[in-house]
Amino acid sequence: MSAETVRFWLDGAERRGPAGVPVGFVLYAQGERILGWNEATGAPRGLYCGIGHCFECRLTIDGVRDQRACLVPLAAEMQLTRQAPPPALTFQEVP
Repeated sequence: MSAETVRFWLDGAERRGPAGVPVGFVLYAQGERILGWNEATGAPRGLYCGIGHCFECRLTIDGVRDQRACLVPLAAEMQLTRQAPPPALTFQEVP
């Protein structure tokens, strides 16, 4: 039996995917490899362990930050937002 196809949004762009499948796997199957950026280094983050241990696949889902995309099942009308890369690091001299 196949899953119902539902509409969702990623960074404001409409998408469709199978309901009930973890968001991270739906996005991976659609070619999305970058789900956010490391807060300290700016390095891209994506699906890594796939079981909720590493926190590399964090997204903002329906307004709630730091949701692990590998654990949250896709539902109709979901709003997914990648967390923005950190601003450029600047250093100040200490007087």
